[in-house]
Amino acid sequence: MEKKTIKICMAGFGNVGVRFTRLLLEKERELRDDYGCRVLVTGVCTRSKGTMMNPRGLDLGGLLIMNGELGRFEPEHPDFVSGCDTHAMIAAAEADLFIELSTLSIGDGEPATSYIKEAFARGMDVITANKGPEAWSFNELKEIAETSGRKFLYETIVMDGAPIFNMARAGLRGNRIIALRGILNSTTNFILGEIEKGGNFADAVAEAQRLQFAEADPSMDIDGWDGAAKICALANILMDARLTPKDVKVKSLAGIAADDVKAAWAEGCRIKYICGAERGDDGAVRLSVEPRRLPLSDPMCSVNGRSSALIFHTDLAGEIMLTERDPDILQTAYGVYSDLLTLIAER
Repeated sequence: MEKKTIKICMAGFGNVGVRFTRLLLEKERELRDDYGCRVLVTGVCTRSKGTMMNPRGLDLGGLLIMNGELGRFEPEHPDFVSGCDTHAMIAAAEADLFIELSTLSIGDGEPATSYIKEAFARGMDVITANKGPEAWSFNELKEIAETSGRKFLYETIVMDGAPIFNMARAGLRGNRIIALRGILNSTTNFILGEIEKGGNFADAVAEAQRLQFAEADPSMDIDGWDGAAKICALANILMDARLTPKDVKVKSLAGIAADDVKAAWAEGCRIKYICGAERGDDGAVRLSVEPRRLPLSDPMCSVNGRSSALIFHTDLAGEIMLTERDPDILQTAYGVYSDLLTLIAER
């Protein structure tokens, strides 16, 4: 098979970036033999660890060892670039593909959106795991990508590596999605489950933090803004909603008392933190994130722990439910990797 080379530059090297880099090493032979592709990472830029860049390709094994031992990049390394921000890396890395793995900014989707625009302007395809750009600027970015003949891929932004967008694109042809309903935040789903077992809200939050999937400040999850960004991104992509997180009706989970959860359970119901998108008779899409009391017969009541689920309500195929059970960082990294495979197949 004829070999092609894809040069990648990345913004961010946290847990997802590290696991994705390991995945590139693990799948190096498969990429070469099955896909006829050689992947080089020519730049990695971070806010706290520094920037590494080499247009001929970085030593990924060495990069992982350095990060694991030091928790940062070594300033004395010949590939270390002092004072280099993400825009400068995009300009200098000589890459074909920009992978955007920076932290979500719920207020405006920046600076990730600007990074993506810069990459498009320099002729790069883009993969992102950041839901902010899709929640705030999806249609603008989609138009720029189409006009410039670039790919814009984002499978990881909701439910890690679950194939939400690939399924909708390839498996639901001819369908119109009229509503979406899901449990999209693992922290809050876990908290509700712990309260059902007899715990209280504070202890449930502390346990989620001990298990390292809740942030030190979990307010973005508990107050619903992580869910708001996710349901907004989903609606913009799948329902052409053209909305922002400011348009989402959000009710914090903090307003739910342990007694409410226990009372619902005693009455054959469960309280679940539900993200919803629904198109009304007027054609407008309405978005919400709120606790709902659901009967045990509702399929969302089977979603436990750190699991997530999304129901597509379609005009032809009816209701289709996609569930992801207790994901870890590998599933998130796989979502980025699956987008890379899509790009390889379509280029």
